[in-house]
Amino acid sequence: MKKIKLILCLSLLVSTFSHISAQDAAPQEESIYVRALNQYIRWVNKFEPETDTLYFEELKGITTLFPKELDGLSIKILTGRNQAEIYQQHDNTLTQRKMTPAKVIKNKIEIGIIPYEGRLEPNRGIILSLRKWHAVIFEYNPETQSFEYARFENR
Repeated sequence: MKKIKLILCLSLLVSTFSHISAQDAAPQEESIYVRALNQYIRWVNKFEPETDTLYFEELKGITTLFPKELDGLSIKILTGRNQAEIYQQHDNTLTQRKMTPAKVIKNKIEIGIIPYEGRLEPNRGIILSLRKWHAVIFEYNPETQSFEYARFENR
């Protein structure tokens, strides 16, 4: 168990201290977050085929690793500087998503993806309503000494 936590901590430290944005950099080894994003995009392509762009709330160390496009979907990061403008471009309503930091549970890693229905209101700012959330689960495989995709859960 200590070995699993050490591997996870080292992985998170490397991604957190990376000074190069993956949205601008050449492809690198996929982080656990990009792997989770891949699984989520598979779900979106199947159940929300009308979606062409995913808008994720900025979370340093996670969304900085995301590519600009993945499996035919555009990925845009919402920041304090661009959020209101992007909402205005979409008639003040938008599905805003958030990926949670990895959570280690025994020999598993769970990464949450939460889509919110957002609306920009004058004098109140952005109001978010929870729709549903998803979890991407990875399990540690001692033979390969790596975390492998196990399942996708809707919650």
